Amino acid sequence: PYTAFELVREIRAATDLPIHTHSHATSGLAHMTHMKAVEAGATIIDTCVGAFAEGASHPTTQSMVAALAGTEHDTGLSLSLIEEISAYFKEVRKKYWQFESAFTGTDTRVLINQVPGGMISNLANQLKEQGALDSMDAVLEEIPRVREDLGFPPLVTPTSQIVGTQAALNVLTGARYKSVTNEVKLYLQGRYGQAPGHINEEVRKIAIGDLDVTTCRPADLLGDELDKLRGEIEGLAKSDEDVLTYAMFPEIGKTWLQERAAGSLKPEQLLPPGSAQQDSAPRYAADEFKITLHGETYHIKLSGSGRSDATQRPYFVSIDGVSEEVLVESLNEVAISSGSDSAPRKAAAAPAAGQKPRASHPGHVTAAMPGTIVDVLVSIGQTVKAGDGVLVIEAMKMENEVQAPIAGVVISIFAKKGDAVTPDMALVEIQPE
Repeated sequence: PYTAFELVREIRAATDLPIHTHSHATSGLAHMTHMKAVEAGATIIDTCVGAFAEGASHPTTQSMVAALAGTEHDTGLSLSLIEEISAYFKEVRKKYWQFESAFTGTDTRVLINQVPGGMISNLANQLKEQGALDSMDAVLEEIPRVREDLGFPPLVTPTSQIVGTQAALNVLTGARYKSVTNEVKLYLQGRYGQAPGHINEEVRKIAIGDLDVTTCRPADLLGDELDKLRGEIEGLAKSDEDVLTYAMFPEIGKTWLQERAAGSLKPEQLLPPGSAQQDSAPRYAADEFKITLHGETYHIKLSGSGRSDATQRPYFVSIDGVSEEVLVESLNEVAISSGSDSAPRKAAAAPAAGQKPRASHPGHVTAAMPGTIVDVLVSIGQTVKAGDGVLVIEAMKMENEVQAPIAGVVISIFAKKGDAVTPDMALVEIQPE
């Protein structure tokens, strides 16, 4: 709060322009920060009606209106009318209960990891999609380290996403910078501009090798692209905004435009409030236990799981302190109920056609985390060196180049553009030289 006071006071001393302060409530300090900013001369503060406020959101509008009432900064807003708005949106919020984040309350760790509210909620959703929400604490600890390696970029869009995704990759792959996103590579090449601080040169070497680093303004290197982009999606774009959507998100944007043109866009399916999934009592399953087999006792701890493929799903477990990945294939299923009459059923059979083999030798190219194939960079018969790009995969909203683990000749390609893949799948097979 006092830092905000000093900052706003000095800005106010230098200009008569409106000063707008913006803060998320994650740390629990936002209300105080807004008050001190207003006292120092801020003219606008960002708040949110109570139905959607606090945590990773903004401070509550009603609270700030009440705090400023009767002072020289009185907003003149009616608390009763704002409460009517909030009451309406409380009901609206119930409609979207299935998308609630687990990180909606106060979390003072943000004072250490410096992760802004918008970034933490987005990161939580992405980890949830990866089946790795249990890794959130480790990712939050890794973010400051990655940020330091990259020269302390500000944690705002797009560099917050770049830092957050790389931190998640470092955690989920089990090795720092084993997989590096294309955006991190571009950043380390200077394509996002100059870093505010010192970049870890060892990390830069791992990510981009001996590639040249841009030292000028990156935008000066761009040619005129708008007409070219219009031509690439001719017939799909109805406005310049559509063209810009395609420019920023070539794969996802084009797919969206195609689905819109075909009339096949569908809204997200909503589960009704009060459904069994929402209101049922929590069901507990052991994630740490001991198994005794033939007189030997093993200490088992489940640390996470990957995305399922057909009937198989990878689980990451610790067996007597040694980390292992195991594949579980469902052969029979039992409905979970509170009673004792659980009805068994056969698990759905895995599709035979198009099923990808499991990675079983060093020549099999695999993804570091679940994602979608954006591009296949090689063809059968092509000779590759270890470290050459083989595939491009979109994971956690970032594109990642998958590299050849060994040198040799590509003899099989099991993946195609648009395929959803998991880390245990063999995507390309390389025959060693």
